[in-house]
Amino acid sequence: MKKIIILLLGISLLSSCLKPDCEGIVDFYRKQECTIILEKEPSTSQAYLDLYGADMNTGKPCHCKDNGRWWSTFSDNMSVGDTLIKRKGELVFYIHKKDTILSFPWRCEGKVYQ
Repeated sequence: MKKIIILLLGISLLSSCLKPDCEGIVDFYRKQECTIILEKEPSTSQAYLDLYGADMNTGKPCHCKDNGRWWSTFSDNMSVGDTLIKRKGELVFYIHKKDTILSFPWRCEGKVYQ
């Protein structure tokens, strides 16, 4: 009986460690910023997303890197010529296409954060 209780306690502790700290991650993503006109297809061979293009405001070459993995979840929606916008302080990533704007709010554990 003692072994079963210890096993259940261990499983409970392990499962709580595997849940993301949504509140902590929110601050990480709020600090990120990227306003880029995509000039190169995003690489799908890496865990993190590297974006290359021109800064939307200055037109100068720029590089944005997602050090988390949020942006990479919608890399299939990105094409050369799209304008990608993630403003500092916001939790929405936008992809502006010729005739459509896609918006991706940040979600964690089923909750949408703003």
